[in-house]
Amino acid sequence: MSNGYDEATQREMQAFVDQESAKAQMQSTIHEFTNRCWDTCITSTKTNQIDSKESTCLQNCVGRFIDTSMFIVKRLQQNH
Repeated sequence: MSNGYDEATQREMQAFVDQESAKAQMQSTIHEFTNRCWDTCITSTKTNQIDSKESTCLQNCVGRFIDTSMFIVKRLQQNH
């Protein structure tokens, strides 16, 4: 590359871009998953409160997401 930066700076900049891209992807995934859990678990729109069944469903849904995310992160770390 002839952008005026030395190789170490270019690598550092690329690492930063990669990290920010990963953060953006994770944010997108969290947003999508939140919508999916909400659509799956929240069935009553008649009140402004979540009932116990919906609350349990949301906790389980989010818990599975966290478990899956942690599993993926650990696997990715093992591969690097």
